[in-house]
Amino acid sequence: MKLQKTAAAILIRETRTLHQTGVPEKTAPTPCALADKIEELLLKVGYTNAQAMGVTIQLLTSGKVRVDFRDYTQRLELASPSDIMTRTEAVDVFDSHLKFLKADNHSADGFTQKIVFGQ
Repeated sequence: MKLQKTAAAILIRETRTLHQTGVPEKTAPTPCALADKIEELLLKVGYTNAQAMGVTIQLLTSGKVRVDFRDYTQRLELASPSDIMTRTEAVDVFDSHLKFLKADNHSADGFTQKIVFGQ
């Protein structure tokens, strides 16, 4: 049985094409972990879980995906073709990372916040 990799262990390459000036400007490929890209889609870009999961599954099952935004396009590609997996495995990687994020966000190191509303 194949050991499942975590989102943090799967490396991808991101290439951005900027469309702001009317002439597309392509950046050099930048390596990053899939975990970082999932978090960026959810937290910075504001994608829903379903949208981020769709991007992740496409990337993990085909090896590449293109995500279009108003000002730029991201091309994401697996750094290693051996990381291509089945849809079920891809969903497990995504779900496991969401569980990790949820557990990590609840560990506030004992910090308690008090909110008081005045009249």
